[in-house]
Amino acid sequence: MSASIARHCSYEIHPPSKSEEEMSPALTRQTVSLTRNVAELVAAQAAAAPHALAIAGNGTVMTYGEMDARTNRLANYLITLGVGPDTIVGLCLDRSPLSIVCALAVLKSGGAFLPLDPACPVERLLFMLNDAQPSVVITLDAEAKNISRGPWKVLSIDGDRTCENYSAEASATTISSEQLAYVIYTSGSTGQPKGVEITHAGLLNLIAWHRTEFSVTPSDRASHLASVGFDAAVWEVWPYLTAGASLHLPDETTRVSPEQLRDWLVKERIAISFLPTALAERVMALEWPRQTALRFLLTGADTLHRYPASSLP
Repeated sequence: MSASIARHCSYEIHPPSKSEEEMSPALTRQTVSLTRNVAELVAAQAAAAPHALAIAGNGTVMTYGEMDARTNRLANYLITLGVGPDTIVGLCLDRSPLSIVCALAVLKSGGAFLPLDPACPVERLLFMLNDAQPSVVITLDAEAKNISRGPWKVLSIDGDRTCENYSAEASATTISSEQLAYVIYTSGSTGQPKGVEITHAGLLNLIAWHRTEFSVTPSDRASHLASVGFDAAVWEVWPYLTAGASLHLPDETTRVSPEQLRDWLVKERIAISFLPTALAERVMALEWPRQTALRFLLTGADTLHRYPASSLP
């Protein structure tokens, strides 16, 4: 596990009238133990509740059944392109429902996804691509020209409809706990970015801890705000989809505005949200309605200089 994924702070929100026992989640917390891989866990949620909401954002509303079918088709297509165990697939996509669909499809194919933020300088993207040597890079037409200089196959997901011809049934891919699940690069603030390889076992450990610590349930609504290249994005996505909860993505204007983000969190009835430290401090400084669905506001990646006011709900 990347050390930066493990560093976190959390603030639990309760009305002041709660008893001490009610304010101690450890007293009622149920340990989550996971034995199946992420692809199987999400597929099980789709089988159990196909009409349940999985992802909402960017004008997209997707149920678990719809997500399962889309990811199976893309996974089956990737397998025909040679993707399999420990094969790295680059995802040069913005934070979006599409990027989540593509990451899950890569996992279903047996491969490992490599998140690449299209907002990064082209030189940085090419450095990571040349270093990781993915066999395929999934992107949009607008980005394809920037990353086509290499031995990898570029798949423009918005222009290539080939995957629609593939079966919506899951492939019989075998995934072991020691296979790669994803590769994430460090910021490179002290030198060149370095790739960190995460196995399925490591990812499951993170998911199980998160679901246990924050008591994630299928009725929870969680936010996804982190850029795809930030390792917190993994924390924001997989604990919830494996639990049958729903992910909600604000638009970019809302994401960077403390006031609009607060209003969005309240309106969308978000139960668990991760915010970068600087943004979390500004959001916590605002006035909040006394009653919200928000149970946990998580933050990390930098030192927290300001703690929540006692007036917060």
